[in-house]
Parts: sequence; C-alpha cells; structure tokens
Amino acid sequence: MAAARKSGAGRKAPACPVTAYAKAVTGGKITAGRLVKLACARHLEDLKTGKTRGLSWDRAAALHAIEFFGHLRHSTGEWAGQPFVLQPWQAFAVGSVFGWKRADGLRRFRTAYVEVARKNGKSALLAGIALYALIADGEAGAHVYAAATTRDQARIVFGEAERMVASSPALAARVTRTVNNLAVLPTASWFRPLSADASKMDGLNVHLAAVDEVHEHPGPEIIQKLNTATGARRQPLIVEITTAGHDRHSVCRQHHEFSVKALEGSVPHETADSWFAYIATIDAGDDWTDPAVWVKANPSLGVTVKPDDLKRQIDEAREMPAAERHPAAAAE
Repeated sequence: MAAARKSGAGRKAPACPVTAYAKAVTGGKITAGRLVKLACARHLEDLKTGKTRGLSWDRAAALHAIEFFGHLRHSTGEWAGQPFVLQPWQAFAVGSVFGWKRADGLRRFRTAYVEVARKNGKSALLAGIALYALIADGEAGAHVYAAATTRDQARIVFGEAERMVASSPALAARVTRTVNNLAVLPTASWFRPLSADASKMDGLNVHLAAVDEVHEHPGPEIIQKLNTATGARRQPLIVEITTAGHDRHSVCRQHHEFSVKALEGSVPHETADSWFAYIATIDAGDDWTDPAVWVKANPSLGVTVKPDDLKRQIDEAREMPAAERHPAAAAE
C-alpha cells in the first residue's frame, strides 16, 4: 500500500478512470440517470473552474485510492477469493472522494452520499473505503467506525472488512485482528463497529465513519454525533451509502434532497463544495418495467445485479401493485 508511483520517463500515464467515467456518462456512452449525469458534469466543470474556488484535482491521490482495492479480495458468493475490481461507477465515487483537494492540500469532501439500488455492492464498497482510511490514508491514529442503526447492522460492513483482511496476505501482515477490532499497531489506528446508542458516542475522535443503510436511521442523532466527533481531525470523512428511503422526514431524505441541490447547483459553492453526491435512480417519466432503464438505478447491472433476477423481481412487482417499491429504481 505504498504511495502511487509516478509514471516513468517516456511511459504514458494511465487514464484517469474518474474523468473517463464522467466523460462517458455525459457523452452518452454509459446510460445513466439525470442525477448521475449531474455528478459527472460537476466533476468536469470543477476541473475547469474549481481552481478559482481553491479546489484542485489530485489524479495521483485518486488512483492511489482506486488501486488500493486491488489488494482486497471478495469473501462471499461467486466472487469469493477474486480481486476487488471496482466497477466504473465505484471508481468514480472512490476517486472523486479521495482525489479532490482544497487549497491547503487537504481533502475537499467531508461527506460522501451514495445512493444506489440493492445488490449493487454497497457494503463491500463501504468496507473497502473503511480499510483504505485505516491503512493507506496517511492518518496517524486513524479511528475508523462502521455505524448503523444496530451493532449487528454495523457488523455487516465490519465483517466484510474482516474477511477482506483475512483473505489478503498483504493486509493480514499489517492488520491485527481481535474481537470487533481491526488495528494497525504501528500507527495506533483501528476500525470498529459502532453501537447505535448515540448517548455513548461522546469522546469519539473520528477520522472516517462508514454509515450503512442511512434510510434505516430513525433520526439524525447518530450522524450528528459522528459529525461532531470529526472536529479534531485534519480531513475527516463521513461516507453514507444507502438505498432510497420512504420516510420524507428522515435524515436519509434530508441528505438525499441536499445532495440533489448540490448537484443541481442550487446551493452556494461554499456550502456544497465539501459534499460529494452520487445518486443512481431512474428518471421521472421512465417506465420502470423497461429493461433499458434498469441500469440507471443499478450501475452494477450484469455484475453483482443479475438481469434475470431483476426481471423476476419486476415481474412479481408488476403483479403486486401494493408492494412498497418497485425493484428497478433506487429513488422516486
């Protein structure tokens, strides 16, 4: 997990997958919904004008985070034992979060909100990001937490990370595993699942919080506590990955709506510049039974999301109109 190497003399630098994805989406080569198109357009526009706001694109930092996933192995299902190859949308999200910097050289984004439909590899992605923050983010004494509504839910992401460490010789040699704790002893860093009891979160010193399934949080208390606990860090990060929620008064809905405003440019740059948003959903007017639009909410369609299984779910939902939500869309 050494720092990314600079290209040698005469060697062509590898293409930046973040910018390549953004161009492919905005150019129509990758089918995506309106909000993903806006996320990609935002990246491309910031490459042109971000410098005037003190923003800079650190391509090497983006590649370093993306390439870290090559040290990880999947631990379950048909991918068990295979290297974690980020899907293009995942590389866009990871690279964006870790590649954009402020004028002081520290990370631009302090919150990352990612919303996709089920089975698109959210938990594995979140586990990998948490491990990067623990091992390769250059933070001494990094305190990383998996946070959810229950300890069992938090352990889904933490358990995924545990299995990734166990299956990777490079990581296993650096990370000490004990009960509910992954530690890098030389840097006094750890990764732990966090109890949902907000009253017990005082005193935390959070470098990164990996918040899974935000739509299940009954209120904003946990995320508010985590935000408060980042104040002593140079470049803390809260990563929220979720499916869409139904409760329009929930913290998930609030963060969804703020993300839309950030993508649409309807909030000031000084407010939006520290907030990354990626929302994969079908668009208003789309027919959710049309296979051509499924990829908008399922950017891992054909990989972790199987078209035949998705079709089965949609066929069933078509015959059960009382169902809460159709399975092809992440948001309404």
